[in-house]
Amino acid sequence: MSRSRQRRRRTPVRPSVDRPTAAVLLRAARRAGAADDAIEWAFTVMADRNPVRRLRIEQLLAHQDFEAADTLIAQGLRQRPTDASLSLLRARSLYAQDRFESAGQELRLVLARRPEHRAALELAGTVAMRRGRPRQAVRLFQRAQGRRSDDRIAELIAGAWLEAGQPRTARQVIERMSAPPVLLTSRLLVAEGRLLEAAEVLERARADVTHTDHDAVVCELIDVLEARGDRNQLRQILVGLSTDRPAVLAKAGLAWLSMGAFHTAAVRMARLAAVAGHRSHALTVLMVAAAMLNRPTLARRALGRMRRLDEPIEQPSVAEAWCRGLFGRLLLDQCSARKAGADPHTGRLGRLLGEAAGVFHDELSAGDPLISMAERRDLEHHLTVCEDVSGHRQDVAQATAAPFMAAVA
Repeated sequence: MSRSRQRRRRTPVRPSVDRPTAAVLLRAARRAGAADDAIEWAFTVMADRNPVRRLRIEQLLAHQDFEAADTLIAQGLRQRPTDASLSLLRARSLYAQDRFESAGQELRLVLARRPEHRAALELAGTVAMRRGRPRQAVRLFQRAQGRRSDDRIAELIAGAWLEAGQPRTARQVIERMSAPPVLLTSRLLVAEGRLLEAAEVLERARADVTHTDHDAVVCELIDVLEARGDRNQLRQILVGLSTDRPAVLAKAGLAWLSMGAFHTAAVRMARLAAVAGHRSHALTVLMVAAAMLNRPTLARRALGRMRRLDEPIEQPSVAEAWCRGLFGRLLLDQCSARKAGADPHTGRLGRLLGEAAGVFHDELSAGDPLISMAERRDLEHHLTVCEDVSGHRQDVAQATAAPFMAAVA
């Protein structure tokens, strides 16, 4: 075989696509929803067509190629500066990059041109939720719903009312839904203080392994059982977790810290740290567990790996992990024969609690608009508990929060 022929065999052949063929590919891509090659080939010969450009931008956003998507959006807006659909795509790109304030500004421009644009209203409501403004989100979601009966929008409205601390109003919305989601129902029951009923609802959903939100149901059940202090059932769920469910394992890592199961947390999180998308969380829990086990070398290794990660590290998650680890350590000390003051590992707890309280206080004082109301309440709760425990080390049972002390009973 000649060299030229070998070269032709090694070089991939790019199909020659004319405009009629591109139109057919485009229709096929719209039906399939994931025909990446069809969209790309159609874009090569129909880049001047707005529908093709929008489809290509959506494809780039789906693949989180924000730089390329923003470039195409900017090109389109230079040609059509009043195109609401392109402005909405820019808002979606900004939202996906956690630039919520900029996304909100872009959405205001879209709604100024098209006040009843349903997709823009939904995204604006979601942005308002992320910025800790649930009542504003309710108004936007209600405008998006209009007079239509739509369970998906009703779910967003009910969730916003729950975030705003209005479970009675949320119940009225949920009761009008034809099929309320399990997670929304459990959140409502928790907000009403009906933890036992919430756990029963979630347990029934957990038994159905074909449930579309099975992992989310298990994560929610872990939270409810922690709040109830049902340590026995919580332990049964945690023991049976498999390694092929990383999202649930990530949630379980925090639960193990609160229970004082530091060795289990360290072992399971060391394995989870190899899974993309969960490395930062797993290393955070591993670092805290190692510190509570008095293994500073392992803790330093985990911290070093965290610093080299290309994944974002969320400061609230780090603060929560430390707080849970400290609670687990204190609870273990109270339940052990040595008690708190006699354990040689607890000499650093007073200083660590003071430092944790300082971190929580700084977060609250900064007044970050991106912190939601729920996160702010958690920070206030952690700050109060840290200060109480620091001042009353000998009476932890009275100083710590009810969910954590209920776990000891």
